[in-house]
Amino acid sequence: MNITILDDYFDTLRGLPCFRKLDGHAVTVWNDHVQDTDALAERLRDTDALVLIRERTQILAPLIARLPRLKLISQRSVYPHIDIAACTAHGVIVSSNQHAGTPSYAAAELTWGLALAAMRQIPQQMKALQAGDWQIGVGRTLRGRTLGIYGYGRIGAEVARYGAAFGMKVLVWAREASRQRARDEGWETAPDKAAFFEACDVLSLHMRLVKDTRGIVTAEDLARMKPGALLVNTSRAGLIAPGALEQALRAGRPGMAAVDVYEEEPLRDTRHPLLNLPNVVCTPHIGYVTEDEYETQFSDVFDQIVSYAAGKPIHVVNPEALAARPGGA
Repeated sequence: MNITILDDYFDTLRGLPCFRKLDGHAVTVWNDHVQDTDALAERLRDTDALVLIRERTQILAPLIARLPRLKLISQRSVYPHIDIAACTAHGVIVSSNQHAGTPSYAAAELTWGLALAAMRQIPQQMKALQAGDWQIGVGRTLRGRTLGIYGYGRIGAEVARYGAAFGMKVLVWAREASRQRARDEGWETAPDKAAFFEACDVLSLHMRLVKDTRGIVTAEDLARMKPGALLVNTSRAGLIAPGALEQALRAGRPGMAAVDVYEEEPLRDTRHPLLNLPNVVCTPHIGYVTEDEYETQFSDVFDQIVSYAAGKPIHVVNPEALAARPGGA
């Protein structure tokens, strides 16, 4: 099969051990990012199987309609960037393993790294030192403070354990089933959402972005936070109401933010408010970007291609597509 991989910015995948799973197939790797439909249609015109790196490129109906050879889209995790209905209508199978049993330790580690960096002003202190200044401010210690975990899934549970190891009090808010699981695992849960936002010194978001969670963090929620509190978002920008975080930071509640995700990615606009506020630490969506995490993720992604080539598709999210394509899989 002709396999195309998009958005492999640093040509990382070819160097992974799991890449050998694609031996015998013709593989084309693109290292830049393109979203223009005409350009993508040209790049993908001979593609049988398309590999996506998370949500870097949107695959929407106008593009799918121009790719008659495309049979499979293989990726990992959620897929809000893919028009599943259009794929199904054109007989394009979407395979995406939801990795229910394997938390992203890379994302959890980055979350903790951002919390430490923001609370201790590490990026600002480094920048000052490089400019010839010495100690530009006083940071805050994590021990003894309250760590809020909003959304108690695989990554949230891991970050909770990091917080406990640093001597923090862990407080959880999530849907009831998740709160019960947190209680069963020994964590305290907040009595309600308002009390949760009021109590946290560091509040970290750990939810998938779906219809019910878009904008789930409101301006009113943020206004309840302490002036010295830190909000960390390594999940999705859309969890926070549009513009609410920037306004809240200017108003001083919370006093700081550390973010790895943005409404539009890649973020190229150096005038973006979050990049220009002195109380924000920003990274370019690198939560999952480690060699170890890539090996874990793309071993699954390539297995899905191998299984499809063998006539036995796995992790299919639109099984109706199997019948829509002439001859089935």
